[in-house]
Amino acid sequence: MRGAKFFGKHDVRVAEYPDPTPGPQDAIVRVKASGICGTDVHVYENEVPLAKLPVIPGHEFAGEIVSVGTKLAGFQPGDRVAIEPNLFCGKCHFCRTARKHFCENWMAVGLSMDGGFAELCRVPGQALYQMPDNLSYSQAAFFEPAACVLHGIERSALQSGETAVVFGAGSIGLLYIQLLRRRGASKVILAEIDPAKRDFARQFNPDAILDPKSPDFKDTVKDLTGGYGPDVVYDAAGSVMVLQTALEIVQTGGRIIVFGVPPAEAQWSLKPFDIYRREISLIGSFTNPYTNEAALQLLPALQVDSIVSAHIKVDQIVEYIQRLQAGKERKVQIVF
Repeated sequence: MRGAKFFGKHDVRVAEYPDPTPGPQDAIVRVKASGICGTDVHVYENEVPLAKLPVIPGHEFAGEIVSVGTKLAGFQPGDRVAIEPNLFCGKCHFCRTARKHFCENWMAVGLSMDGGFAELCRVPGQALYQMPDNLSYSQAAFFEPAACVLHGIERSALQSGETAVVFGAGSIGLLYIQLLRRRGASKVILAEIDPAKRDFARQFNPDAILDPKSPDFKDTVKDLTGGYGPDVVYDAAGSVMVLQTALEIVQTGGRIIVFGVPPAEAQWSLKPFDIYRREISLIGSFTNPYTNEAALQLLPALQVDSIVSAHIKVDQIVEYIQRLQAGKERKVQIVF
């Protein structure tokens, strides 16, 4: 099989590798579409301690089963499947207290074992989800990020009729706009510093698109939310500056969702009195433990095709990772 294996920082080798064989509870999936995620870019920079290099990355993918292990039930060759890459032991303290995304024995397809940047991938049975018939492989490759966004919305405890601000118009921010609508937000405001991204986001119909660097940004947000500020702010950018701005605009009693991945060494200075006096909830959102079924059902109704700015061959992976780093691409998928 042809694939891209990452050996170290900027050391990516696209080559022919041995075809995988299934264990008893595994399936071999012929990959059809595999998204390049921000995490994969960090693996390229060797900035992900959980990545067990050398490894074939790729955790946002879908494909067709070509063979199954002797003890895998419920799946057969020819099945179209989307992949939930996080693997849980089911036995540790966190798995047994409904917090499996903090599993003490956590593994992931595309990080601790080979993933979807190859023609074939060995996938444990617990990671396989049958695709709806009306979903293309390219659309199904949004399964994992859509489930993560749904988890962020669940963490925020969004109530029907509440207002929201989303920072960042990358693929995650564009999913947030659509899914917040479906979860009952009465007004969704997008904040994005890049003019090209602001223009592109208009097709997703947020109620307002604002430049957070504008001098009147905070006043405009308050005007759009009845003078109070949004009930919830979602950080889909991973920026400390975003979090500081979120604290300044969120409504008293509101919630801030830390969804974007900030640098591990980043620090943020805040006044605890503001959290105390205004009862602001600062909430982290990590992966997608219990939102996968919902994501699969909602994906056919979401506008995701236009989010993909390039479909590429695996041999082009380094070029397009660098284009992503330079902000020249929105979402890239490898197709086989």
